[in-house]
Amino acid sequence: MNKFFNKEEVKNEFKDIMNAEDTTADQQVEAIMNYADTITEAATKQVKEEYEELRNVTDNNILMARGIHMLTGEETKFYNEVKKSGGDFNEQILPETVIERVFDDLEVDRPLLKLIKFKPGIGRTKIITAKRTGFAVWGKLHKDLEGQLDAIFGVSDRSLNALTAYFIISNDILDMGPRWMDRFLRICLKEAVAEQWEAKIISGTGVGQPVGLMKDLGAARVDGSPYEDKKSAGTLTFKDAQTMVTEFTGVIKALSKYELKVGEETETRYRNINGKVKLIVNPENYADIVGRVTTQNANGVFVSNLPFISQDSIIVSTEMPVNKLIAYVDGQYEASASFNNRIYVYDETFAMRRARLYAIDLLGDGQPVDNYAAQVYDLAIDGGTTVVPGE
Repeated sequence: MNKFFNKEEVKNEFKDIMNAEDTTADQQVEAIMNYADTITEAATKQVKEEYEELRNVTDNNILMARGIHMLTGEETKFYNEVKKSGGDFNEQILPETVIERVFDDLEVDRPLLKLIKFKPGIGRTKIITAKRTGFAVWGKLHKDLEGQLDAIFGVSDRSLNALTAYFIISNDILDMGPRWMDRFLRICLKEAVAEQWEAKIISGTGVGQPVGLMKDLGAARVDGSPYEDKKSAGTLTFKDAQTMVTEFTGVIKALSKYELKVGEETETRYRNINGKVKLIVNPENYADIVGRVTTQNANGVFVSNLPFISQDSIIVSTEMPVNKLIAYVDGQYEASASFNNRIYVYDETFAMRRARLYAIDLLGDGQPVDNYAAQVYDLAIDGGTTVVPGE
């Protein structure tokens, strides 16, 4: 049993240790094992509970509504072969349809990722992920998974975009049958892909990872160095109704304008962004904003109103820094995704546990279309009286 019990605590401790420059390989290994153990236990518990609740359900519509998909013939064969081999994925080819459904699930569960149009990748970059039952680390694309494991334990020489993910599957899951093995695997991959993509779409440095919306594509940069953060385009206060109109007018005007180099000249051009502006904020700031713009009408119904955009255009992400806001033009971030359809197993790493450590390569890359795809703002929202439109 892991000494940690709170998933968020374990995740945060894992991040702190993996990001610290002075941690040793032994500390990293211990963090990985604690994280994988705790998250695996949570995921296994979820799937077991679903299995006990739905094992006698034969209506496929009900099962699919709960995330238990009907499998293709290729998928069924894959999971049956895995079970027959006692969980040995090494000789099995993971069907592409499994990964396709993972990305479909992302659009439902992660509003930020729903904005991103993932295109088939060409193998230039790599991602390996699994969150709920494992962990994910961006880094160098190595020739083999042993090298990737070494990279997690301290190798810092990184050149290609790569997110390396490992996950654990307990032997109990193997006995539940193909559809439940599929459910378990997709939980692993979805959570890992979601968190890692979301973090890098926002603040990725472009070194061994995608380039984030907060980064300045136009700043001077030495080859291979990280992209710098964008300078703030201003401060949004949401002080009162007229102030909001003024502030949002500035946001719309800034996003509507871009520069294009034509020959030796740089021309200022304009675009219609009506209905395309999205605001990306931290959950705490989302509460601040909604609190400032919510009023009760004559019928006693609480309503929220923002100038120029709807409330559902505010995208909440835990990866956003507090008191920062990204104003983003929908469709202006390009991402590619593909995967190496083999899953690898490390028996020795967790030999003392009733589980195996697995790894899978999900390939990906991304960056804003240009430096005008987004603007970064500071937030300075004071507490106090709710804004009443018209006052």
